[in-house]
Amino acid sequence: MSQIFENIDDPTLGKLVERWFAWRGGDTYPARKSIEPLELGQALPFVWICQREPDLNCYRYHLVGEAVNTLYGQGLRGRSLKDFLSGKTANLLKERLDDCLESGHIIHTVGAQTLHDKRHVLVQRLLLPMTGSGGELDTILGCTKVTDTVSGRAGEDAPSREATYRNDGTRIKVGNATLTMYSKDPLY
Repeated sequence: MSQIFENIDDPTLGKLVERWFAWRGGDTYPARKSIEPLELGQALPFVWICQREPDLNCYRYHLVGEAVNTLYGQGLRGRSLKDFLSGKTANLLKERLDDCLESGHIIHTVGAQTLHDKRHVLVQRLLLPMTGSGGELDTILGCTKVTDTVSGRAGEDAPSREATYRNDGTRIKVGNATLTMYSKDPLY
């Protein structure tokens, strides 16, 4: 388990991983009902929960921290990916969320994002798989946090990486993050 804590240097993301392991108890994955929001402290504004809706082939957000809503310039609770992202970006993010749930792996990314107000920032994301009310691995506890600003167009020179971990915190692979996010369709 120590590899994930060695590689995630942001204290907010580290706190979320710590709580995810604690909420697991003796289970392989924590259940959504085991989340105690008050235990997240300063991480809470950056946290979100989305659930896969297989009938609609999409993900819907059920909890969204205020920092994430601000990042996108709108409230995301109750909305699906395609409600606030371009079709291309929504499909790419859906693939990453699907990968998290299908593999059961923890995913940590660092990459550029263009905000709704056209600022370019470096964002860290954490995807933690969880079981939903039916006991299926269909829910993701996530964290999205701006950790730096980027000059110029997003993604050109910004560092990007993606690390994947087993549910025990052992790193499986590290590579380049392939998804550049936009808080809305780029206008340039």
